[in-house]
Amino acid sequence: MSLEEVQGPPPAAPDPVGAWYHCQSPPGPACDPATVCRDNYTFTVWLLNPPPGVPTLTPGQAARILVESFQLEGITVGLAPDPNVNGSKSYVGVPIWMWAENPTPLNFGPYVQTTTLGAVSMTATAQVTSIIWNMGDGTTVACANAGTPFVVAYGAVDSPTCGHRYARTSATQPGGTFPITATSQWQVSWEGGGESGMIPLTTTATSAVQINEIQSVNVGDSR
Repeated sequence: MSLEEVQGPPPAAPDPVGAWYHCQSPPGPACDPATVCRDNYTFTVWLLNPPPGVPTLTPGQAARILVESFQLEGITVGLAPDPNVNGSKSYVGVPIWMWAENPTPLNFGPYVQTTTLGAVSMTATAQVTSIIWNMGDGTTVACANAGTPFVVAYGAVDSPTCGHRYARTSATQPGGTFPITATSQWQVSWEGGGESGMIPLTTTATSAVQINEIQSVNVGDSR
């Protein structure tokens, strides 16, 4: 007997907390061709409590239950210019730097959990594999790592790992800023019950940036 990998709806009458199990008759004794022999047969049965030693969850089902218990978070957004600094703004064509500020296991990984569910011992590890930045101006930037924190000494240069340049101002946007959404792409690898697999997840974080236009001023000859 084993748990059905794909669980259909429960029967109408029994308690719905049970599960479907796959049953197969044991091999019969050798048959004399002159006698009538019963063929081996299989069937499914709905049980509230399976026999001892039969898991109540498949490894895949146990993995999904474990992963659903994870309280993963979006990153803490790091931006240059820093929207948390009063009056911080940038300009059209000037490099913007993006990164995950102070990554933690819950917002970037690796985050590891081990437990036993339905008689299946399970370990799952969650890790961010990339961050997709929606910059609010119709463009997205895919960054394969946490990005590089900006240091003033770097000056107005492009980020070596994760950056953007705006081609227009944010003056016409609500609040005068471009909204930014950072979507973390997680991969959760799991193993248990003699099986393994991967489960993708996403988390998001938001910020905003003010982009101005550099005004040029013509100065006449005073001679």
